[in-house]
Order: sequence, then structure tokens, then C-alpha cells
Amino acid sequence: MSFREKAAWITLVVLLLCFGLYFGAIATHRISGKGWASVHLLMQCVAAFIVLQIGLTLAARWTTPRDGRSPRDEREQLIVSRSHTVGYYVLMVLTLVIGVPFHAGLPAVVLVNLALLDVVVAGLVVAVAQIVMFRRGF
Repeated sequence: MSFREKAAWITLVVLLLCFGLYFGAIATHRISGKGWASVHLLMQCVAAFIVLQIGLTLAARWTTPRDGRSPRDEREQLIVSRSHTVGYYVLMVLTLVIGVPFHAGLPAVVLVNLALLDVVVAGLVVAVAQIVMFRRGF
């Protein structure tokens, strides 16, 4: 497995772990979407995401030293470009869909959480697209 594919797997798992915890707590009403408790949990999840992403990426780079330091070849540049294009279109569609709950009169806190969810889903789509393209030998 190449370093770039490992990095995509790391992003996928860390996004699911950190933000799955946050949105799971919001969805199950363990923490209200309003108030400081949700802000503190969000900040902890973002901090955990940053620490895990950096730490695991450095570990992956250490396990594949030559591949981790080499510049991207044309194939890897194409995979990154196409996966980000797919993620961009997903983000744009999800952003437009936020208009539905906005017109339904939901509070601003819910809309902000939906916007954050849109960004996380777009990140997941980018990571999955990269993994699929690396696996298929795109």
C-alpha cells in the first residue's frame, strides 16, 4: 500500500472516529446541540482530529520512507484532482440542500451543525474516492 493510499485511509478513519463521536452525541441527545457542552465537545473532536491525523500520517510516512518523501507522480496528481472534484460537487449539493431546513425555520445552531456535517461528508467522499481510485489503479 502506497503512502498516499495510507493517508487516505487515515483521513477516512479519523474523520469517522472524531466527527462520528460528535454527531453521534448530538443525534442521541447526550449533548444538546445548543450550549457550551456541544462547543466543548466539538473543540475536543477537532483537536483529536488534528492530533490523530498528524500523528498517524507521520507514522505512515515512517513506515514507507521513500514513498512518503517522494513527489506525487502524474497518476497520484490525477487521483487527488479527481477525488477533490467529486468532493467539491458533493459539498455544493449538500450546501444547497441546507436551504430546505433553513426555510423550515430550524434554529441557527442546527444549521451550523448541518453545515459542519456537509464538510465532513465531503471529506469522507474525497477519502473514499481516493481509496477506490488507488485500489483500481486509476
